[in-house]
Amino acid sequence: MGRCALLLVLVLVGCRTGAGALERLDPASVASGEAGAESEPPAALPVEGASAPRDADGASGASQGAGEGCGAEAVTLDEIHSGRVRSGAALAVSDLVATSQKFLVSEAKSGSCLWGAFAAGSRRAGAGSGLLLVSFGAKHVDGEACVPGTDALPADVTPGDALRVEGTLRQYVSAECDGVAPAPQLRVDAACPARRLGHTDAPAPAVVDRALATRLAEGKDRQLLRDWSGALIALDGVTALQDADDGDAVFPFGVIRLVETPLEVHSRLYYFDLSEGGPRAATKTPRFGYPSRFERITGLVFLDYCRWSLAPRDRCADLAPASDDCAADRG
Repeated sequence: MGRCALLLVLVLVGCRTGAGALERLDPASVASGEAGAESEPPAALPVEGASAPRDADGASGASQGAGEGCGAEAVTLDEIHSGRVRSGAALAVSDLVATSQKFLVSEAKSGSCLWGAFAAGSRRAGAGSGLLLVSFGAKHVDGEACVPGTDALPADVTPGDALRVEGTLRQYVSAECDGVAPAPQLRVDAACPARRLGHTDAPAPAVVDRALATRLAEGKDRQLLRDWSGALIALDGVTALQDADDGDAVFPFGVIRLVETPLEVHSRLYYFDLSEGGPRAATKTPRFGYPSRFERITGLVFLDYCRWSLAPRDRCADLAPASDDCAADRG
């Protein structure tokens, strides 16, 4: 009887430990905790012509309700960015403010649609301020468009929206991206949708120098990229390279390459958002003649397939000067 009673106590304690508090990691163990990141499904759509991301488990159900919480343990952005929360842990993050609109992050051949939006800690900027929220919507038939509304993120989320989110922390990078640091993301399930708590001033970007931009573009430093992943930044006084094929300043797939730094400017967010006809609408293609010099480019630090990049949210508002087709709006 004594042994049986002791065994029962141990089982109960083990179950309670597994369902209770999140495991905070010692920073020294971060490297081992991220070692398997490359084996997880990517949350970035490859550039055209590249192989599609591997399928991931999706989630369906109502997405727009204001839930009362799903029991995840509260953590801070500081704990996430320091690496003290293990990948795969369920957590809740409050005091967030949206820094982007909603956009299509990836679309697998199996029909899984992954949507995303960026958020930051309120009144925070720079390293440790940002977080990418992702959520799977309902699957769709190959050839049909992904439809928002079955995932956990509001379709009309706007920079400045105050948010509370619960989800699972993941570190994502494609297995094809050898040596590239993974991107932390919070996967929010449709069964526990993001809660919009009001609206406030949209966060301002942190101005970064060219040396930091170059280190981000290298994509190797895990701690650096965990710190800056999802941060809203601005790069001042940069010049576009010329695309030798077309003679303008825009390379294939809406990429702008710069003279002063290898950090590329990608059109991912606004080209795949819900505006102007939705993801991939031809009207959203950036148009910049050569030569083009930018007073400022504002965007999010984003792992776009295998390349860490700068992703503006709007080709008119986040680039100065704006895309050529925005001339009337600037009037």
